Amino acid sequence: IPIAVLIFILFAAPSILTESTKRLVNYNSEYNPPAPFSFVLLNKDLRALQQEDYKVTVKIAGNETPKEVFIDFGGNVVKLEKENNITFSYIFKNVQENTKFSLTANGINSRKYELTAIPKPTLVDFKVLLTYPGYLGRKNELVSNTGDLVIPQGTKVNWQFNTRNSDFVSMGFADTVLNLDPSADDKFSYTRRFMSGGGYFVKTGSSLVKPKDSLLYSVNVIPDGFPVIEVSEQKDSVHPKNIYFSGSLKDDYGFSKFNFSYTHYSTDSAGVATEKKEQIVMGVNKTQVAQGFYHYLDLNGFEIKPGDKIEYYFEVWDNDGVNGSKSVKSSVMMFKAPTLDEVNKQASKNSENIEKQMEDAVKSAKDLQKQINEMAKQVQEKKQIGWEEKKKLEDLIKKQQDLKEKVDQIKKENQQNNELKNEFNKPNEQLLEKQKELEKLMENIMTPEMKKLFDELQKMMEKMMDKNKVQEALEKMKTTDKDIEKELDRNLEIFKQMEVEQKLDNVVKKLDEMKKQQEELSKQSEDKKADNKQLEQKQDDLNKKFDELKKDIKEMNEKNKELENPNKLPDTQELEKKTSEDQKNAKDQLSKDDKKGASKDQKKAAEKMEQMEKAMEDAQASMEEQQEGEDMAAMRQLLENLLNLSFAQEELAKKTQKAKIADPDFTKLGQKQQKLKDDAKMVEDSLLAISKRQPKVSASVNREINNIQMNMGKSIAALEERQTGGASNRMQGIMTSINNLALMLNESLEQMQQAAAKKKGGKPGSGSCNKPGGQGEKPSMGSMKKMQEKLNKQMQAMKEAMEKGQKPGGKKPGEKPGQGGMGGTMPSSEQFAKMAAQQEALRKMMQEYMQNQKKDGKNPGGDIADKMEETETELVNKMITQQTLTRQQDILTRLLESEKAEREREIDEKRESNEAREQNKGNQNLFLEYKRMKEKELELLKTVPPSLTPYYKTKVSNYFNNFNK
Repeated sequence: IPIAVLIFILFAAPSILTESTKRLVNYNSEYNPPAPFSFVLLNKDLRALQQEDYKVTVKIAGNETPKEVFIDFGGNVVKLEKENNITFSYIFKNVQENTKFSLTANGINSRKYELTAIPKPTLVDFKVLLTYPGYLGRKNELVSNTGDLVIPQGTKVNWQFNTRNSDFVSMGFADTVLNLDPSADDKFSYTRRFMSGGGYFVKTGSSLVKPKDSLLYSVNVIPDGFPVIEVSEQKDSVHPKNIYFSGSLKDDYGFSKFNFSYTHYSTDSAGVATEKKEQIVMGVNKTQVAQGFYHYLDLNGFEIKPGDKIEYYFEVWDNDGVNGSKSVKSSVMMFKAPTLDEVNKQASKNSENIEKQMEDAVKSAKDLQKQINEMAKQVQEKKQIGWEEKKKLEDLIKKQQDLKEKVDQIKKENQQNNELKNEFNKPNEQLLEKQKELEKLMENIMTPEMKKLFDELQKMMEKMMDKNKVQEALEKMKTTDKDIEKELDRNLEIFKQMEVEQKLDNVVKKLDEMKKQQEELSKQSEDKKADNKQLEQKQDDLNKKFDELKKDIKEMNEKNKELENPNKLPDTQELEKKTSEDQKNAKDQLSKDDKKGASKDQKKAAEKMEQMEKAMEDAQASMEEQQEGEDMAAMRQLLENLLNLSFAQEELAKKTQKAKIADPDFTKLGQKQQKLKDDAKMVEDSLLAISKRQPKVSASVNREINNIQMNMGKSIAALEERQTGGASNRMQGIMTSINNLALMLNESLEQMQQAAAKKKGGKPGSGSCNKPGGQGEKPSMGSMKKMQEKLNKQMQAMKEAMEKGQKPGGKKPGEKPGQGGMGGTMPSSEQFAKMAAQQEALRKMMQEYMQNQKKDGKNPGGDIADKMEETETELVNKMITQQTLTRQQDILTRLLESEKAEREREIDEKRESNEAREQNKGNQNLFLEYKRMKEKELELLKTVPPSLTPYYKTKVSNYFNNFNK
């Protein structure tokens, strides 16, 4: 047992044995009693990173436990934090250097310890150099201490790190982690080109310290986006082949090119399809990121056939220097020319509407005349104009204005319909000429005099109305409305005739096209390798087309029957029936796989179509020729009747001047005038009938015959009142109108003869002018000069005859009176009146010419018209003196000078003809000029300072782009 106790003490408390032994050996040394506790440092090593906190933890071991523990360092004694009964701690803040310390508690001190400060790897600062892709035109940037980046795709990023106590810098990206070697003491750099974005980290480290915390950043890469294009298309409502575009372009950084592309798809009569592609380089500001553009497409220069299609679009490329230029297209737009059938159907529909409007206008004019007559009776019965009459007159004026608006609308729609017909379906020359003539006639339905009358009536309503003035105004309105009614009725008949001719022309063209298609199909059927089903389908399509054609022929015949004088059209019913049978047989043969039999029937059908086409063409030619011949013969007869009417009226005028009011035979003068009025009515009816067939007959002709009837009626009234002076004045007006009418009819006849000669390949008569003044054409100085020269010669000859006491021109064999023959002793009143009428017509032409020139800022001719009027007066008074002839020569000289000036102006106008033609295409030049002016106003403002960042450049460009819309 003692041995066991000894062993236990040896292991449990060896100090009892050793300490006792030590004291016995060193008996003369002083020994303190042992401490009741000791300090146990729990830190593995005393090493701290500079600039970081370090926690020292100590544990108390022993029999006693102090309540407080202190740490002593650098002359400072600080109490430790008690964590539990035996554990205490202290934190060294922001360790900078090695620090020695000791622990103390209850007077007991620990040994000395040393906390070692390890240098900490530190990122002091860094810079980032951004090298942008060259195509951006953007200056490189150097940013400091900014790790989060927003950069364009393709930018090179160079980091330049400035560190302390660092042996390396570690950088990590999504695809790699790398340690950077120093380029100099504590200097590191790295370069990377970014095509896509992502996060990255940066760590610093050394051989003593492993990297712990990292700095996290991100790179946001903005790729070069696709350009954006917006386009607005606007087609000219009047000229559909004139197309305008406006739009805008946008991109991140700019553009490299901008094109307009189109493809023209066409199919010929044989069914062969072709396509033609073209590109037009558009102007673009390559550096402006947002901009507007304008473009004009003129399809009039394209050879567009019915059914053709043109597709077009804009395409823009950006200036992407990293991935290559990217392009974007606008939506594909299209212009589709209607087929012949579509054009004809729409034109026919439009024509029916125009025809209804014309019929309605004729009815309105007739109703208005009735109301005017009723109003005139009421005014006649009233002593003065009251409120009720004024209200009715206002109503009449309003209806007159409504009629004018109807006429204007008819003119507009007729012109648009003609443009539709001619745009895609070129008519023959005769139809085209008639279209123009009808347009001129419609233009002249409302004359300047009529418009002036309406203005005067409006002004009259604003003032106190005089009964006599109202009656006079009503009389003028009545005459005006009668003229309008007659011209509308005439134009309606001409319009209907033209519609028949148009339908006939369309039928001929369709027959020609179908004949060719049927012949081509016959050849295809002979090919043994041809697909039978396709051939059968093609034949079926042709059969349907021919059925449609038969409907067109039926409609044409029905329209022809509606005419007052229907044309002689061929009866093709039998040929139509047989052609349909041949086509049906051909299809049946193909369904039985008998191509040879089908080909024979197809040839037969084509031959019958050719027969029908020939019959229709013959009808076209004979109809035109026969009508022209009959009308020219009728006009010659009319001229002769007018001449007789002029003689008779002149004779009556002489008797009236000599008649005595008390003479029992005075009443016979009125009866004679009534007889002449009836004769004039026959002339009027004949003239109206011709004018309904011949657009070449001027609208002025019918107005002149109306003047004759009006003056004859007033002459009869004056004779009934035994007012010889008034009757004589009216008769003088009648003779002047008759002579004017004869002159205009003669000019119309000459024009018809010229047109007929031209059709036959002959030349017009040498004595006629190209632009007769009475045909609604603008008079030329050349034609007036020739007519004046001819008149001067006649007057010279007449003066010489007067001096010899002999009437000019003994009659030649075979000549009729009034044909220019010379005979008798003195000139007749009829010859003087005719020359006065010719001079009057020339004066009116001259006045019209001068008026037209004044509108253009010119003032030719001077007082020529006044001199002509002096000659008229002298001729009416049957005077031809030397002074007269001198004046006439002066007039001719002045006309020659004016003609020369006119030629010089024409040369100048030809030099500018290209510009003029451009202007006539529509309003595109004005449209584009407006846009150019608008851009010019903003040009100065649009200069964006180069120092602005892309963000602000884009904002500025977007502002101006929106402002420009």
